[in-house]
Amino acid sequence: MAYNAKEIEEKLTHKCAFWSYIFPSIERKFFTQNFDDSIRIANEIAKIANQLNHHPELVFKHNALIIRIHTHSASGITDKDFELAEKIDQLLLA
Repeated sequence: MAYNAKEIEEKLTHKCAFWSYIFPSIERKFFTQNFDDSIRIANEIAKIANQLNHHPELVFKHNALIIRIHTHSASGITDKDFELAEKIDQLLLA
């Protein structure tokens, strides 16, 4: 079941403070030292995504990585998205 916009904002506030809701996805921008760091972190995110069988959109920049998540089959944001975002936060905060 997909959450409505108000529920998404509330969950982000309590569970995923680094993320924003930008329809149709939740999104986080993470700054890196350089492009190689962006690629390295993206590879670590890919491992997590494969374990959860839930894959984000990743946009590489020179010194940043933009991560966008939503559940295509539900046409919105679901618990799967918040679970992946929390695991990505654990990786990025380690």
